[in-house]
Amino acid sequence: MDPIKETGSCHLEDVHIKDMEKQPQQIQVAPSDQAHIRRMFDHRVLPIVPDRLSMVRTYMLLHCVYGAWGAAAMCSGAVHNLAELIVCRCLLGVFEAAFGAGAPYFLSLFYQRRELGFRVSLLLGMSPVANCFASALAYGITHIRHSIASWRYLFIIEGAPTVLFSAIVFFFLPDSPGTAKFLNETERTQAVERLQTFDRTAKNRLDRSQVFRGLTDYKNWVHTFIHFCCNFSFAGLSNFLPTILHDMGYTSINAQGLAAPPYLASFILCVVAALISDRYGRRGLIIAVSAATGMIGYLILAVVQDESKTGVRYLGVWLATCGIFPALSINITWLLNNQGGDSKKGAGMAILAVLGQCSSFVSSTAFPRTEGPFYVRGCAIGCALTGCIVVFALGLYAKLVHENKVRDSYLIAEGTCGSFCRWGVEDIEWVESPYMEDIKWFESLYMEDIKYFKIFNIL
Repeated sequence: MDPIKETGSCHLEDVHIKDMEKQPQQIQVAPSDQAHIRRMFDHRVLPIVPDRLSMVRTYMLLHCVYGAWGAAAMCSGAVHNLAELIVCRCLLGVFEAAFGAGAPYFLSLFYQRRELGFRVSLLLGMSPVANCFASALAYGITHIRHSIASWRYLFIIEGAPTVLFSAIVFFFLPDSPGTAKFLNETERTQAVERLQTFDRTAKNRLDRSQVFRGLTDYKNWVHTFIHFCCNFSFAGLSNFLPTILHDMGYTSINAQGLAAPPYLASFILCVVAALISDRYGRRGLIIAVSAATGMIGYLILAVVQDESKTGVRYLGVWLATCGIFPALSINITWLLNNQGGDSKKGAGMAILAVLGQCSSFVSSTAFPRTEGPFYVRGCAIGCALTGCIVVFALGLYAKLVHENKVRDSYLIAEGTCGSFCRWGVEDIEWVESPYMEDIKWFESLYMEDIKYFKIFNIL
């Protein structure tokens, strides 16, 4: 579970940090300010982590980040003044950012393009699942009567499992398909060959030319803007949804409980949407449909300003929550699908993670308590940004359709095959050429002659 969300739960339960040196009213600004402070440090970590994953032992890096993330959460429960709290929350944001950028990239090293969506959705879908249980857990923990303040228990209990599982990751997480200890030699060979002709993940180093190409690829910037729009709702709903429900007239415990079903439904829809996307090889259309659903939800919340129509507004909460999480997950998968080498993937993820997270600045100030109970400004911004997702997803889809037609016609003119699926080759080594950067010449494992293999953009 993400401990950052628990600050908002504490605030909803009116749990003030009374045993710290500062006054409670000074501490209460933390839920919004921490979102700013957390993101201030993202730009120092995110450009480094994805690009360097191929230069170090990947599982060791993720293990260290994962363990440090949990340790920072536990330390948040041991602070005694505002300065210590801010330091812990900044570190928590740094490690969260590193893991959030590195984990999807790491998955892309193990799975084919049409297998990646489901795996990324399981990873990122844990966020709404965590939200589903975090509210109930926060409510239970904050009602513990003990000599230690309940808010301290909250952070300690949330961070301890993360530290424990980081040790498990160290011993069981493989570094690449070719080094998986739970596979025999034949299975490791097959795992590598089904992805590519040689095990790039174990041998490659940072390719600066690919990093430059990743930084200048227009697709990465479109994905970044889509992520920027998605992340407004991703961060805003996670931090403020219980407060929004509370201001609809529900008690604190009912607000915590009513926040859980939309989160659980969004996880299910996130996985289902990813399975459909993988099955048919379509990312952009599903992102557009999901974002349109979220846009309708925000529109309902912004327009319906009648305290007697809580049922209608609660429907808006459902639509907004269930629409945004699938769009965010599939967008990250889409970026990873259409990159050439590992370094180019890392560069793309760095751009997305650094600039895409900046919408957290907006979401952390878009739902002030003074604008309750309707929060028109925050919901209107959410509606506008989710509408932008629809436009940009459909625009990128149309552009990639055109690019694929150009590449296919080029290959046909050369008398070669425009399909790579015939031989089951899922990834290739890229060469520099206007329309042939996706082509590799190599000797087929099943045929003696040399063939062209071509990979197209996933749409």
